Amino acid sequence: MNGTIVERIRRNARVCVDSMTFIYFIEAHQQYLPVVRDLFWMIDQGMINAFSSYLTLLEVLVQPLKENRVDLVNEYKSILLGASGFQLLPINGDIAERGAEIRARYGFRTPDALQLATALCNGAGAFVTNDTRLRRFRELEVVLLEDFVV
Repeated sequence: MNGTIVERIRRNARVCVDSMTFIYFIEAHQQYLPVVRDLFWMIDQGMINAFSSYLTLLEVLVQPLKENRVDLVNEYKSILLGASGFQLLPINGDIAERGAEIRARYGFRTPDALQLATALCNGAGAFVTNDTRLRRFRELEVVLLEDFVV
């Protein structure tokens, strides 16, 4: 894909960010760090209002907790719970119901359906992920990180 992630999502005032995006950023994934660094720069500069569900906190903490990596746990919590321009949102009844509809229609796993429902119910214009299975979701723009790797 041509262009940068900045060019692709700049037009979206609200963006929902999938869990793996944080993992790539915090753990400095060699291939994806340049792309996610640009995304987090946009968030930090106030160019977009980004959010995710509390499910993200659960997903990103599992491996660091298994490995007793308190440093990573604290870093994830610091970004997810305290970053300017970003917020975690609770999964409520409307999101659960919309997630069930998404799961029934597309066959996505429950966590993916809940993340997408969070995006829809909270006015996201785009959903940033690297899960290629979600490319077929048509109810909002799915932005794949791999499309911007050079």
